[in-house]
Amino acid sequence: MESPPTLLFFNNFPPSNRNGGTVLIRRLLTGYPHEKLIGLTVSFNSLGVNSPTWCRYHVEFPSAKDWGGRGFWKLKGLINRLKGLTNWLLIPVAAFYAARLMRKHSVTAILSVAAGTFFLSAAITAWWMSVPWVLIVHDDWVPIVADAVPGPRWLFRMMFRAAIRRADHVFVVSNGMQEQLKAEYGVDAELQLPATDAWDLTPSAFPARNGALRILYTGNGWAAQDSLDLLVRLVREKAFRRYGLQAVELHLCAPWTIDADPEIIQHGWVSETEVRQQIAAADVLFLPYSFEDEYQVFTRTSFPAKAADYIASGKAILILGPKGSSICRYAEQFHCAELVTELSEEALGQAIRRLTSGEEYRRNLAVNARRAFDLNHNIVRQRERLFEVLDQLVRDRKASSRKV
Repeated sequence: MESPPTLLFFNNFPPSNRNGGTVLIRRLLTGYPHEKLIGLTVSFNSLGVNSPTWCRYHVEFPSAKDWGGRGFWKLKGLINRLKGLTNWLLIPVAAFYAARLMRKHSVTAILSVAAGTFFLSAAITAWWMSVPWVLIVHDDWVPIVADAVPGPRWLFRMMFRAAIRRADHVFVVSNGMQEQLKAEYGVDAELQLPATDAWDLTPSAFPARNGALRILYTGNGWAAQDSLDLLVRLVREKAFRRYGLQAVELHLCAPWTIDADPEIIQHGWVSETEVRQQIAAADVLFLPYSFEDEYQVFTRTSFPAKAADYIASGKAILILGPKGSSICRYAEQFHCAELVTELSEEALGQAIRRLTSGEEYRRNLAVNARRAFDLNHNIVRQRERLFEVLDQLVRDRKASSRKV
């Protein structure tokens, strides 16, 4: 791409190392010419994210922080809902401001993620300014917004349909989301699974530390708590001794804490660089999804960002989740992880036994994981594809304008 289009990243969150979605966007936009990138986002500085230096010009648009208690008649819940209403009222204002910003900086394309309300503003701006708009869908927006804002689900579904059909190109992070957008909205989306840079880890002894099996979980625990609770309980009770393991350490890189235990090491929230260090030091990488019915809509369509790093590392991966979830379907397809699809001590214990007792089995899983990485998770290839799509959309829009 010799002369990339000037791009407006119009989104509720900026690229950062804060969580899965922000990390994926940071990786995707890394390498885009600095002078060709404009940012219009909500500020996350109050949450410990430094001011971004990822673009030529960045504007932090005002937005109310509306997370917290949801009880409608409780004061805190009512205040949060009123804050959320303010964000909805700002949708046309944000669209108007974005149009002014585009004129000032000669922007010719827009990129957004289907989260919050800014992507709705972006749809209006793209239509008004007649520029191509690329939308990335990480999670199912409708149930998330319906849980936070009072209103019928059909209304949010109608709004999402209107917005997503306006997009000139849609990327999704899982086959489940791709299937859902086609079935519910008639939208054809391109699959781009979570991606990262290639790893070059030197093989280490197994287990890698003092003879104790080191299991690592990194994440926020959302839509995974029941599976996490099972692993934590088995480690506390030293239940893995029944499966041939005398010593097991569970390392948690998570923004929450649990009751202290000598076999559970809590690192708290760590940066992306530190996450890689923890992965390199681990023996087994734990990837849980919830079995609870209320989370099925998410486990079926979302795809954990950390899975890309797990797969790239070549380390042994242990997945615990329902059979229909996106990550379990993926593991079945590529045979790149030990897979447990029932929430039981026996099933989890036997899976750990298989991972620890079979060197050739672990080696085969690692080979399959590297193959999956090359096919689906290479961030260099995904950047090239995004830039190619943006460039072609702008060219096509200019060509159609000349015909008119």
